[in-house]
Amino acid sequence: MKRILPILMASLLLAACTIGGDEDSDYGTGLLERGTPAPDFVITENTDGSDLRLSDLQGGYVLVEFWASWCPDCQRETDNIKAIHDTYGPRGLTLVGVSFDEDAEQWQDYITENGMDWLHRRETVAWKESPLSAAYNIRWIPTLYLIDPAGDVRFATVDVGEMVDSLEVIDLGIRNN
Repeated sequence: MKRILPILMASLLLAACTIGGDEDSDYGTGLLERGTPAPDFVITENTDGSDLRLSDLQGGYVLVEFWASWCPDCQRETDNIKAIHDTYGPRGLTLVGVSFDEDAEQWQDYITENGMDWLHRRETVAWKESPLSAAYNIRWIPTLYLIDPAGDVRFATVDVGEMVDSLEVIDLGIRNN
């Protein structure tokens, strides 16, 4: 029993980052297609005291990461997301973290402790009930959407490495410092 409990706990934690589509064949499918207008949203819950409307960021490339501090997959990718921010942020890419954390203090502590120095907002509706989650078809986290200057989806993935590859080959039209 002592051996089974840790395995069971690890399995539950890994499954916590998925809503439906648990099978490998479904992983990462069903995201919004390239050229689809990115659904606009406004999120008030934040770390800096201001509302965020996605459409207010139109005119430049925006990378939206849907994540949660309690998600093991998201935790594993934190350093890679930071590297994206450090590489492309100075060149004009705006990174927005949209969290599905229910505990505001845990969320803010994770951001602070990990030096995640970009825009962050927290969806206050539970992941499975969130209209924002439904609009973006978020069934796994992290999920990343690259939004182009016109407000359309340029690339969507659940694989941070794929997003890095995409950023490297796409002519973002952003400043090259």
